[in-house]
Amino acid sequence: MPGAPFGASAPGGPQDAIHARPAAAARTFERRAEEVPTARRFVRDVLAGHPAGGDAELLTCELVTNAVRHAIDAAWVTVAVLRRGGVVHVDVVDDGCTGLPRWREADGHDEGGRGFLLVNALAERWGFLRERSGTCVWFEIAP
Repeated sequence: MPGAPFGASAPGGPQDAIHARPAAAARTFERRAEEVPTARRFVRDVLAGHPAGGDAELLTCELVTNAVRHAIDAAWVTVAVLRRGGVVHVDVVDDGCTGLPRWREADGHDEGGRGFLLVNALAERWGFLRERSGTCVWFEIAP
């Protein structure tokens, strides 16, 4: 996760709706498929009114789903949302110790394998960090 949190600027301009909510929020979920919609709602609530909120919600859902499906030795997934003006940074962290995130090429009949394709198409920047304590897949998005 990034070192310093983002700060919101003082109200007074057209960006007031963006800055009305906390600049940083995090929540931990059990690594279960039933928690994916809850994680999605969490991002929706944190970014309510933010122009990049819909895309950030979609990408977070993809990454949490990836953690649920592929971090088989993980017990939890944490979603951290940071925003500064129009830029949104999201970390999806799991405590799994096996495997690495990987790009898959999906064909027209595959049901999976498109998560990182979506992240790559919509995010300004993205990547992952692998440490002994788990994996963090992150992205930054702007309207």
